[in-house]
Amino acid sequence: MNGLQQWASRWLPPALLPKAWISIYESANASPRRGAVPGAIPRDARLDLTPHIHRELVRRSRYLAKNSGFVREMVGNMAVYSTGDGIRPQAQTDEPDWNRQAEAYFRAWSTRCEITGRFSFEEVQSLLCRGMDVDGEYFIHLTRNRLGIAALQLIESHRIGEGNTAMQSFHGITLDAWGAPVSYRVLEDQSSRELPAQSVLHVFEPENATSVRNAPTIQHSINHILDEMELLALEKHAVKDNCDVTRVLKTETGDLNDDSDFAIEGEHAESGEGTNPASLQQITGGKLVALKTNESLDSFEPKRPSPTFTGFLEHLRRDAALGVLPYEFAADSSKVGGAGVRLVVAKADRRFSYRQMILIQRFIKPVWFYVIGDAIDRGELPAVQGWWKISCVTPRRITVDAGREAQQNRADVEMGLKTISDHYEELGADFGEELERRARDAKMILETATKYGVPLEMLWKPSSGQQSVDLVSQPTTT
Repeated sequence: MNGLQQWASRWLPPALLPKAWISIYESANASPRRGAVPGAIPRDARLDLTPHIHRELVRRSRYLAKNSGFVREMVGNMAVYSTGDGIRPQAQTDEPDWNRQAEAYFRAWSTRCEITGRFSFEEVQSLLCRGMDVDGEYFIHLTRNRLGIAALQLIESHRIGEGNTAMQSFHGITLDAWGAPVSYRVLEDQSSRELPAQSVLHVFEPENATSVRNAPTIQHSINHILDEMELLALEKHAVKDNCDVTRVLKTETGDLNDDSDFAIEGEHAESGEGTNPASLQQITGGKLVALKTNESLDSFEPKRPSPTFTGFLEHLRRDAALGVLPYEFAADSSKVGGAGVRLVVAKADRRFSYRQMILIQRFIKPVWFYVIGDAIDRGELPAVQGWWKISCVTPRRITVDAGREAQQNRADVEMGLKTISDHYEELGADFGEELERRARDAKMILETATKYGVPLEMLWKPSSGQQSVDLVSQPTTT
């Protein structure tokens, strides 16, 4: 607190004191040595993210997703490790036969679940995951295709907005008195239409309870990445300009005499311009040149880009990656050791798990309810108690010690500390399907051993079977 602030706090009445002069929180006090913090007073998040600001953020983030390799890597990693080959739902009723029948129906529907028939259910998951990072949100319309079968219509964020009756909604979403969505306004090429809220899935990662729309996940990285791209473009231009000069001829006066070995005849000599670097390269390239006593020919050594510049770019990228993925995971892990790598992988795995939870709760469970419920209404599946209950099998979790963790998992399963179903789910496999496969394999092994009259150990454990063969083949002595 400076002298003026001390005098004011002592002699002025409290009602006249500036609010940020007497706070015991130093971070709330004003200071002439710091710039003003932009933004209005604390208010609802939907008032901060206005339609214009949202459109501008989406426009810039889409530009970076198309032109920045660093952004593409972060967005791609989030989609690949979160969805992988697809998050699969599993029915959890007390009827095993119905569970298998429902899962088979859902898998058949998943092959071309999108209304245009271009994308599978696994591809839709990847598109949603990418859209959540680039646009901040994605909209799914639960509709029907031309055959009357349940289908999904993908709606990108720029297609939800204000129409002719903008006063009835906030940024394309009509809310009731309690703040719950009532309808979504879809902007078509020539007009707009309202979709009821119960038929639209709004998929996003919530950050504020008072927000209606969501900003791109990479919005805090936009300025850093744009600055990096501009600096790199300028630096590349400077490097090319420096590399255009390979040798420098130094004289006492700085001028070339008419009888010099490097005198350039032609228009450059007549116009008084400097030495043409291209001509100088043609003269000196691969040859020995005799120099006069007052001349020296030195190779030009450019100093760009400098280590300071590359370190500055690393700082920009590191700050841009925070909040999305660990920088070492997204870009460069060469500077971290064994313990650091495990920490980075663990943090990234937590991030992927959170994204999977969002997709399961906001997308996969409602889609299962819609598709299986539609099949029950049309009589293709019988109605059973709890038909809407599911669990989801996610892709195999990322790990840095696959061998050690596999050995530890086997020990935990043998000791009963972990169930076999949990073990298979961590591997991205279905426990029921794996049991069926093991039973089929065991039956085939037994039938094949009986058919050919060979010991079972020769098919199930070849090493022990080879020992049995060696014992049989040895001659007996009497």
